Amino acid sequence: MARTFFLIFLGIALICPANLFAAEELRMLVYEGYAPEKHLEVFKQIVKAKYGVEININVKNISDIEDIYKGLKNKEFDLITASNNLPNDPRYKYIQGKLTIPADLNNIPNFKDINPDLQKTPYFTDKGDVYGIPFCYGGYSLGYNTAYVKEAPPSWNVFWDPKYAGKYVLSSSFYDANINITALAMGIPKNKIYEYDAVASPEFLEKLKLLVKNTGAFYEAIDDADTLQGKSLAACWGFSFSELAKRGEIWKAAFPKEGTPGYVDGWLMSHTLADNPKLKRIAEEWLNYVIGPDFQTEQVVRTLGVFPVSFAIRDRLTPEETEAFHLNDPNFFKDNFVLWEILDKRTREGFKLFWKKAGR
Repeated sequence: MARTFFLIFLGIALICPANLFAAEELRMLVYEGYAPEKHLEVFKQIVKAKYGVEININVKNISDIEDIYKGLKNKEFDLITASNNLPNDPRYKYIQGKLTIPADLNNIPNFKDINPDLQKTPYFTDKGDVYGIPFCYGGYSLGYNTAYVKEAPPSWNVFWDPKYAGKYVLSSSFYDANINITALAMGIPKNKIYEYDAVASPEFLEKLKLLVKNTGAFYEAIDDADTLQGKSLAACWGFSFSELAKRGEIWKAAFPKEGTPGYVDGWLMSHTLADNPKLKRIAEEWLNYVIGPDFQTEQVVRTLGVFPVSFAIRDRLTPEETEAFHLNDPNFFKDNFVLWEILDKRTREGFKLFWKKAGR
């Protein structure tokens, strides 16, 4: 009897395509919300229909940026997300250290729809090859509660207006971003705010101390509705705005004249895919999916509430969404954001010391 079943199984295997029985595993290390289950299920069906492959996807969220380097070095992940200031950081060398591999843009047709200012940038490319596929951007923005602040504040100096003392919120984890906005408020040039020497003055420290002293509350890494509710202002990412709206508070982001410290988040492929062309091709299919109209509209805009990179979604958005995310202004990104830069050790340590002296 066992021999009969074996022969039947062997016969089926011989007449069916080999990949019918193939199963692949794709391992992702991501910032929370960047690979939601709903979209993973859609993607699995795309892979099955296009490649005849059952794909298992294991997702782990990043808890510390050191997780990315360790995960790449130990070959634990096939796809990672990272902000623009990390791939070329000399501490990690994702690209120069060959921990990541370049993408084949022929396999990522949606790349053409990305904002041209984000397509081939120095932070995600090397020698003409594209390693990082940007899929969203945002900033440590000046958020304001429209119930208490009727007009968008034109300057970061609003945080030092005595009438808002105790009525604003900051991040406690991103102390360097608080240093950046203080530098911008002091009039330090945009191209200098990530340099220690530009802010190393008693006047700067006094201004930073006042910012900390008058803070009404701190959230840790990501702004949350409980902390912002009832406040007037916040330096924040905007992730809490949708929940605040459900609670009856309409918050918006202002874009002050000095600029906004910003980031671009992208997906990169691990060196684990270098010798696995089949899985690499599936990984590139995912890269194409996350910059496609469905993911950009439903996840980036309507769930995460951050800026999409694709201009191809304008006809899917409401007029209010198009206005809020400035998709009719091709220069909005480069005109308003001061992207995070790689900090040398002296600057990192100096910023930490400033934050400690400011009372945190």
